[in-house]
Amino acid sequence: MTVLGLGGSGHDWSSCATDGRRLFAVDEERLVGSKYGLGTDLLAGVSRRACLDALGASAETVEHVVACELVPRPFYHSFRKRVTVVNHHLAHAYSAFGASGMTRAAVLVCDNSGSLVEGERTGPGGRRAETISGYAAGPDGLELVVRTTGSHTVDAASESAYYQPGETDNSLGHFYRAASLALGLAHTGPTTRYPVSEDGKTMGLAPYGDERFVDEVAELVTLRPDGGVAISAAKASHVFERLVASGEFDDRAALARAAQEVLERALVHVARDLHTRTGLTDLCVAGGVGLNSVANGRILEQTPFERIFVVPAAGDNGISLGCAYYGLHRLAGVPMDRLPALENAYLGPEYPARRADEALARAGFTVETPDDLPGRVAGLLADGRIVGWYQGRSEFGPRALGHRSILAAPFPASVRDHLNDNVKHREWFRPYAPVVREERAADYFDLGQPSPYMLIVARVTRPGAIPAAAHVDGTARLQTVDSRQNPRVHELLGRFEELTGCAVLLNTSFNVAGRPIVETPEDAVEAFAAMRLDHLVVGDRLASKG
Repeated sequence: MTVLGLGGSGHDWSSCATDGRRLFAVDEERLVGSKYGLGTDLLAGVSRRACLDALGASAETVEHVVACELVPRPFYHSFRKRVTVVNHHLAHAYSAFGASGMTRAAVLVCDNSGSLVEGERTGPGGRRAETISGYAAGPDGLELVVRTTGSHTVDAASESAYYQPGETDNSLGHFYRAASLALGLAHTGPTTRYPVSEDGKTMGLAPYGDERFVDEVAELVTLRPDGGVAISAAKASHVFERLVASGEFDDRAALARAAQEVLERALVHVARDLHTRTGLTDLCVAGGVGLNSVANGRILEQTPFERIFVVPAAGDNGISLGCAYYGLHRLAGVPMDRLPALENAYLGPEYPARRADEALARAGFTVETPDDLPGRVAGLLADGRIVGWYQGRSEFGPRALGHRSILAAPFPASVRDHLNDNVKHREWFRPYAPVVREERAADYFDLGQPSPYMLIVARVTRPGAIPAAAHVDGTARLQTVDSRQNPRVHELLGRFEELTGCAVLLNTSFNVAGRPIVETPEDAVEAFAAMRLDHLVVGDRLASKG
């Protein structure tokens, strides 16, 4: 049995293949080198081929192909009549609950907009689309229990093309996206007129702002008694642009602060209502808004839910994973409790060691194979060196989680500025994430559960010990690691603690500015050559510059 899931919605194209036991998933962007997959040739579908090859399957042997309603037909054209098309939010919900391994849970899906509501239009160019969906999930599947919709407007040219974001009323995803666009925090590819908002930057900017705009921005979002929200997309965009018309940093930071605060309040409102409707204590989260790790932490703190699971590919790339789970359960008859839950996020292809050796040889770097690689690298990190770290299968989702990472000591505080200014070449206000052994997390962070996918922000309880990892507001978006999920990073953290007394490292994505995270060994070597990194670890090899 082979199931192929396909995801994306104008950006973030991805594929996921499974035989019911193994999962392979990868973003198109990682394989074509274009951030968010913008400008991708969907007919070629490089990620489709990579996932099927990894599974040892072919297009001819695939039994079920599943895509959501926002995936354009060219992505699955070659499969023709074997394709099952499903609702966008339902696919998101399957990605979260299927990956979680939980027996029963409420599922919250929140994004810019999902599938169109059949038969409803709001005038020329306008249709209604789902914006927030709540499900009850258990052994029998997923049941929709509440849904918010909003008027979704696109220009006439998009009616005959594939889905584009447009403007969507009653959408927390669009609300936050509009703030990011007003702040100029967006990425536009060479062949698209629709920028992809980089909301993580807005989230990082927010703690630098004061509360001058909070009340005015809060008036844009009405919290409805039925657990939904009411928002005028056009009004929000207009207000945001006016508030930052000065271009001054203080105004820009204040808008980010206001948008973040109002988003958090609204999500707590929605989550509390979903808890009341379901009575469940576990919550699974998917949809692009699920990448807002600050809001996830607040949901955990301020709602009755006792545990929260956010699927690592919460954005539209995760649709492929949800479609694969849907295909296994609804089409192939696999019971919900036998779906292959995620043990980690390392779902990408694995590349032979010879490719790394050949790439390193061509580059002319000094290469060695230390007998004690973790000890050697821990020593380098303790001496203040910056290390590119490349291992095994790539992570699925936007976070580098110890297989495609740049690692550094979390001290002194100037390490953050060095990484931003000289290594990553990115905005100075953006924080870096700490990685810590799961069993040591409570010694540094106020968080009552694991955070393996770096999608929950918690208060740093010892900021003086890890000053480069604590954001300006005293929080951090941490990753916890156990010895089963990532034994190499787990051991490295232990060896670093032996040398320094600190159990935490900085972990940021291994990529050149404006490019996707590296995927192949050749990508890693090329990025190492272009960046101000001191060393590169590829598998068991340690490469150094000159």
